[in-house]
Amino acid sequence: MNQPSISSSYQKALDLLNSGQLMAGIQQLLEILKIQTGHPDSTQLLTQIANSFPDKNQSVQLLSDCINQGVSSPIIFYELGSSYLALGKYPESLVSLKKALALDPHSFEVLHDMGATYALMGQKIEAQKYFLKAASINDQSADLLYNIGRLYDDQYELDKAIHFYQKAVSADPSHSEAWVNLGIDLSAFKKYPEALVCFEKAYALNPGIEFLYGDCIYTRMRMCMWEGIQEIEHRLINGIDHGEKIISPLPISALIDSPALSQKAATLFAQSNYPSDPRLGPIPKHTNQRIRIAYFSPDFHEHPVSYLMAEVFELHDRSQFEVYAFSFGKETTDLMRQRLRASFDQFIDVANKTPEEIALLSREMQIDIAIDLCGYTENARSEIFALRAAPIQMSYIGFLGTMGAEYMDYLIADEVIIPNELRNFYTEKIIYLPSYQANDSKRAPGTKVFTKEDFGIAADQFVYCNLNNVFKITKPIFDSWLRILKSTDNTVLLLFAENSQAVANLKAHAISKGLDTKRLIFMERQPRADYLACYGIVDLFLDTNPYNAGATASDALWMDVPVLTLQGSSFPSRVASSLLTSLNLPELIHQSIASYEEQAIELGSQSSKLDEIKKKLIANKNTRPLFNSKLFVQNLEQALIKAQILSANNQPPQDITVAKIPT
Repeated sequence: MNQPSISSSYQKALDLLNSGQLMAGIQQLLEILKIQTGHPDSTQLLTQIANSFPDKNQSVQLLSDCINQGVSSPIIFYELGSSYLALGKYPESLVSLKKALALDPHSFEVLHDMGATYALMGQKIEAQKYFLKAASINDQSADLLYNIGRLYDDQYELDKAIHFYQKAVSADPSHSEAWVNLGIDLSAFKKYPEALVCFEKAYALNPGIEFLYGDCIYTRMRMCMWEGIQEIEHRLINGIDHGEKIISPLPISALIDSPALSQKAATLFAQSNYPSDPRLGPIPKHTNQRIRIAYFSPDFHEHPVSYLMAEVFELHDRSQFEVYAFSFGKETTDLMRQRLRASFDQFIDVANKTPEEIALLSREMQIDIAIDLCGYTENARSEIFALRAAPIQMSYIGFLGTMGAEYMDYLIADEVIIPNELRNFYTEKIIYLPSYQANDSKRAPGTKVFTKEDFGIAADQFVYCNLNNVFKITKPIFDSWLRILKSTDNTVLLLFAENSQAVANLKAHAISKGLDTKRLIFMERQPRADYLACYGIVDLFLDTNPYNAGATASDALWMDVPVLTLQGSSFPSRVASSLLTSLNLPELIHQSIASYEEQAIELGSQSSKLDEIKKKLIANKNTRPLFNSKLFVQNLEQALIKAQILSANNQPPQDITVAKIPT
């Protein structure tokens, strides 16, 4: 066919297409390619047609027909790879994209899609390589810069992620997702004012982003910014009650004491972010000689969860259990990490694996019981459990409350934390241990001896303290502490100086209530051993509500400091009550803010009464179950065996109660 004939054939194809005869027009274009395989106009038009198909299977077929006609065009291979990518056929996508790249090594679009394909396959290093190559060609693509930031997030390189999110919002200030992720990463560095700006910009751009309103509120909580808090609480309650995806489970549980509200929030969060995913199929049950337990966590390092759990891992009865760690946190070399590595039968780093790969690995290793130590806290990977990593799945200690997810079979608690009248607010079956919280009897303060003068406190002053993270400090509880200080002479309150904004706001609030801020003492973060030693200057720990101290309360009690708590109805508002009950110190548990304050004032004014309680605490530490790690592990193992028996007999999960041993 000569040139005029090709031109007339091309015009005929156009006429057919313009008249709505799509298939005839396509066939005409393919006929042209049989004669002139590189005919640019026909190639371009067929590519456009393929790209327009809603059904990408049609796109694949048409582009494959072009290639079968001998067309070797980078745009054809690119569009074919892009179509395979849209269909989730990643290996096929890579084959086509690599052919496109061989023909055009500097194609931004090809490099971008290769990065996207590798990312979706879970090959993050390869994805990053191609994304960075694409960025070297065009560093003004906000979507690309955002994707690079996400990859750095996945590798816990938050400083680099921040850099690329900043470039993304600079390239496109309306990129709300980049603003959100930038806010999250800035929060990790406690740059809360900058993080709040990011969240609020994202919210202004797109208030429909799920749970973003809650991110704004949680960031304010971390700075003790309480302006308009009553209106905010009303907005949250109304939103959750109406099924709005407004706030994630952790911050709402630190703000409002309501197990019903917490359950609704958790269920909404699970359904939105971590719905049950059946794609791996039913999970087989195993007949292992020993029960295989796997603990899943990003926190196998210097972290409160590990401070509590380290001895549990070491004390498991190896004649009955094999114990595995699935670590999806950042690699560290701290002393706790070294201790934990030695405490498991296998310590498996899965940080760079996809949730599907992790769940499959757990299945291949025939794990019987998977225990999630993270829940909905920072760096959660709940999608692993949504895929079903083990026949039995449990939640414990990292997240205080129900997961609201059908695939979590059990939640570990005790009868103080979840009494019978509150049982219906938990989705899981409950494992009732005699005492809820694990503890490490090997923790020890450093050799350094602190004096009150080291913190600017006079030697004769009475020291109240609360060393929780400050998001747990609500306006009502801080106002209570101020009333306690104003009702006692020569007393101070020692707090954790988590961030300068919180310190400034707490001081400003104290001034507004007429309290001299010299009576507020702020302690910077200390090394673990020194932090424990600091309790030597403390007389009484004042607990937060509705989110109690957990590991921090345990640390205070371990260091012989009584803890005064205000009990609520929700899981986190009853944790300190559980600790005190386990130590037989019910006199420190209060049901009203008035009695809480009354005893705090009494103990701060009458040293003899505080001395009596301290003597009882010291005596009970050695006889009661709270700090008996061996007994805790035995009780836990009883529950695990019962759960395994139920599963092996094809019975559904059911509440399990481990009987208390008389003391």
